[in-house]
Amino acid sequence: MTTTPSTTIITNLKNLTSSTANTVKSGSTEGIDMPGMLALALSKATELKVCLTLIARSVDGADPNLQTVDNILASLT
Repeated sequence: MTTTPSTTIITNLKNLTSSTANTVKSGSTEGIDMPGMLALALSKATELKVCLTLIARSVDGADPNLQTVDNILASLT
């Protein structure tokens, strides 16, 4: 299984162009607001960064989870 760094995911979400007419039509048929869902994905990625920042401030320096949280935060742009 391959992984994509979170920096790439967030950058790609920020740089998305408008969906094609066929994608929008297909999404509408299935009841999906494509532009709205893409905007929601970006806002949730930003929300993740905020939540992890708050966690990092509260985690004890000896807690091994701090390193994981810091690594994730370092990869978010």
